[in-house]
Amino acid sequence: MVIETIVESVKDAIAVASTIIESAEKEIAWLLPAPILVMAAQHNVQSKSLIQKGGKVRGITTISSPYVETVSKLLESGVDVRHTQNYTGSFMVVADKSQSVSAIHLNVEDISLDDKIVAFWTDDPDYAEYLLSSFDMVWAEAIDAQKRMNEF
Repeated sequence: MVIETIVESVKDAIAVASTIIESAEKEIAWLLPAPILVMAAQHNVQSKSLIQKGGKVRGITTISSPYVETVSKLLESGVDVRHTQNYTGSFMVVADKSQSVSAIHLNVEDISLDDKIVAFWTDDPDYAEYLLSSFDMVWAEAIDAQKRMNEF
C-alpha cells in the first residue's frame, strides 16, 4: 500500500527528510535550496551513517559565499555535491528509489522553520523514479561543488 502525506511546514519537511535519510540503505539524492540545507544541518540531518556503510549520497544546491561552510562539511563527510545556477525553487529528497518528499516551488527568501509550504511525502517508487529523472537532468548540467567554491 502506497503511503501519501501532505507536509505543511518547513519544520515538518525537514523532519520528514530526516526520517527518509535515516531509513536509506543504498542511496539518497537531494535538491535543496541553500537556506533549507543550512536549516537541515542545524537540525543534525545527516547521511554520514549511510556513507560509512558504503551508500551513495548526491546533492544539488546553489552555492554562494554564505553557504560554503555548510557545503564544505558535506563534502568532507562524503556527500557528492554539485552547484546549479538555475535553481527554480524545487525541493526534493529521494531515498532508495522509493521514499521521497518534494515541493514544486518554495520561496526561500527569508524562509523560517514555521513557514507554511505544501510538500508531498510518499513511498511510491514510480513517483521516486519521476523525481530522480528530474534530479538527473539537473545533475548532468550542474558543476562540481569544489570547482564552484574555488571561485570564492
